[in-house]
Amino acid sequence: MAYREYTPHPALQNYIDAYWTTSTDQYDATLHRILPDSCTDIIFNKGAVIYDAGHQTRMATGQSYLVDTMKTYIDILQNPGVSTIGIRFKPGGISAFYKLNLNEVTDLAVPYQDKQLYDIIYRDKDLIASLDSYFLNKCPSSSLPFLSIIADIKIKKGQIKVSELIDRHAMSERKLERLFKEHTGISAIGMIRLERFTVALHHIKANHANRTLSEIACLSGYYDQAHLCNDVKSFTGMSPAQL
Repeated sequence: MAYREYTPHPALQNYIDAYWTTSTDQYDATLHRILPDSCTDIIFNKGAVIYDAGHQTRMATGQSYLVDTMKTYIDILQNPGVSTIGIRFKPGGISAFYKLNLNEVTDLAVPYQDKQLYDIIYRDKDLIASLDSYFLNKCPSSSLPFLSIIADIKIKKGQIKVSELIDRHAMSERKLERLFKEHTGISAIGMIRLERFTVALHHIKANHANRTLSEIACLSGYYDQAHLCNDVKSFTGMSPAQL
């Protein structure tokens, strides 16, 4: 599978992580495991039907989908002729451009239509510049307050408590949870856990210092090696040694 990422305009980078494309030209269908990353995507399927591991249609040809925050992995069957284009929004970032309640679409790929965006994708000319122009025109004049909460989680690399977020942003736990469910589809503790896992995954895959799993667990904010291994298994379906 060929995968490419494109960096959005600097003024969009608080909200959009990347534009990306995938394509396959292999002759045999292969399974591809997608891991959770705390982001939300809008995906356009321009090629062959995409199936899940159970051979159920995940994304039909010529359709666009909203894929919200994933809480665990999913296996996708990559057939010859797959061609997708996606916009990956940072956690909460899609709320800068669309009025959505993501609470009901966590872990799902649901049909989603934006005719203007659809026309840009299928015009297939100066794609990145056209996407930048489209989202710049929709970009809010000031940053979303919710993103400062997400920033705290990112800065702390998932090593922060919900009670600290409540204190730092002067809001009730009920309001905090409502904001997280609305803007990300998952709870505050769920986002913290995802961020901590993401940090640990980076350390496991790029272990240039040859750290032990116990050292990585401590560095990433886990209680111990077993706690780390349980989270890795939950999010990826694999042990750290299999990653």
